[in-house]
Amino acid sequence: MSTTRAHEIARARRWLVPGLCVLFAIGYAAVFLAHHKPLAAVIGAGVMLAYALVLVIFSRRSEAVALLREDAPDERRTAITAAAAATTFYVLIAVAVVMLFVQLVRGADPGAWGVICGIGGAVFIIAIAYRSRRA
Repeated sequence: MSTTRAHEIARARRWLVPGLCVLFAIGYAAVFLAHHKPLAAVIGAGVMLAYALVLVIFSRRSEAVALLREDAPDERRTAITAAAAATTFYVLIAVAVVMLFVQLVRGADPGAWGVICGIGGAVFIIAIAYRSRRA
């Protein structure tokens, strides 16, 4: 791939997350307006647009913001993002397992917590099997 093409891809990628924020803002507005909640539509869309604006303005000044924007990924930034994603997964699964047991102790149906635990565990097992064959 030519360096010009790689530069174009990197430049377009910088706008991926802010662009998705704009799409989600439109989605929030549409859903809340369809439910006749204009204040929630304005707040939901406003939060997403504000997040996009923060990413655009501060990504050159803060590495953390640049990572959230997916700006100029290199090996180090990719490793940081992967570690953050793994940490997020572990925390969310821990919360889901605790809430699953809370529901069971109450004598209630585990409901969504059981589904989240099942999906999280299955995806983890599949990912381990897949990654161990590729490595």
